[in-house]
Amino acid sequence: MLVTAKYLRVPITAVCATQTLDPSMREIALTLEDWAIIQALEDLFKIFLSPSQKMQASAYPTLNYVVPKYLKMIEKLKATIQTVGDKTTIGLACTAALLKLDEYYTLATSKHCSHSVVATVCDPRMNVAVFQWLWPTSIDDTKRHRVLAQFRTVYSQYNSREYQLKNERIEQQIQLEVEDQMELDSDDDLYATTTTSYQEPEWKRWNSEGCPGPQTDILKYWAAKQYQYPVVAKIARDYLAIPATSAASERIFSNGSDIITKKRNRLSPSTVRYLLCLRD
Repeated sequence: MLVTAKYLRVPITAVCATQTLDPSMREIALTLEDWAIIQALEDLFKIFLSPSQKMQASAYPTLNYVVPKYLKMIEKLKATIQTVGDKTTIGLACTAALLKLDEYYTLATSKHCSHSVVATVCDPRMNVAVFQWLWPTSIDDTKRHRVLAQFRTVYSQYNSREYQLKNERIEQQIQLEVEDQMELDSDDDLYATTTTSYQEPEWKRWNSEGCPGPQTDILKYWAAKQYQYPVVAKIARDYLAIPATSAASERIFSNGSDIITKKRNRLSPSTVRYLLCLRD
């Protein structure tokens, strides 16, 4: 609406200035100050426009975009407040938006709700480097450490599960070897080794992995890296499948109302499912 008003600024001003049938329209003509406020409002709403379009796009963006978008909006609001002042109308609006965004961000990155943070770290294009870029000063060390701690917690859970599965496989293998009764004159003991080699934890190797670039296909990337980072790959498979918003499911409901009509209300659930998938 604001963009349209700016586009029609000249005819709007001309109509208000030359109105003869209703002279009162001259009193509501927009002044230069009013047009400046419209421009300021447009700049304010642009802060939220791009993230909203990104999160609700039909390409089904996932949680890896949520935290960076939150932080970028917060930084832009802070910059706007410094530019226009915190006592102006726009400044007060920015302050109110900043408080609300900070509340949402705190909930999205809390100890019991770390999905957004973990999904961001699992995105090879961002990893932990994006937090270094978003929080560049030493004042934000606590925030960066919290991100790493949340990712390590999830990694430990997945690693523990993998460890249990590995032990079960080893026990099964030992049982098979016992049943096969190895030969008494086997030379396997000649190759036994007592040395141990230190290997850096997988999560630490992943955090120091270089970012491949913004155009990287995440599915192809993890298909190639799943053997190098087996535990992190499983985390990525789970967390990068979570939609960023409910727009995708709401879009499905809207499509369903177009398929199931008054004259076509006896479709079976499987048929509706097929039609929704084909339409998508």
